[in-house]
Amino acid sequence: MDFRRGREKEHLEINLPTADAEQQAERANEITVLVNAQGQYVIDRTPVAFRSPEQLAEDLRRAGASMKDPVVVISADASATHQSVVRVMEAARIAGLARITFTTQTTR
Repeated sequence: MDFRRGREKEHLEINLPTADAEQQAERANEITVLVNAQGQYVIDRTPVAFRSPEQLAEDLRRAGASMKDPVVVISADASATHQSVVRVMEAARIAGLARITFTTQTTR
């Protein structure tokens, strides 16, 4: 995986889709999942390789272990395949994480 390194963080370069919507405030109980155009995943700043929905579900469970009623926040590149996003949604379902939302850029 080709990730750009930042200060003690792993980054994926993504271009978010746009939408006319109000920005939501950040919550302490968020599990952030980044999906880039190549289908690579980062969960809470940790790169993960996709092997199966069950493995991805375990990664999500681990990320939300100390949270009460966590929300999975998917930030997918506008060019990411539907399949790569559906994998995250399926993994969240397997992990018992029913609260899922998506991030977008606002158009201005």
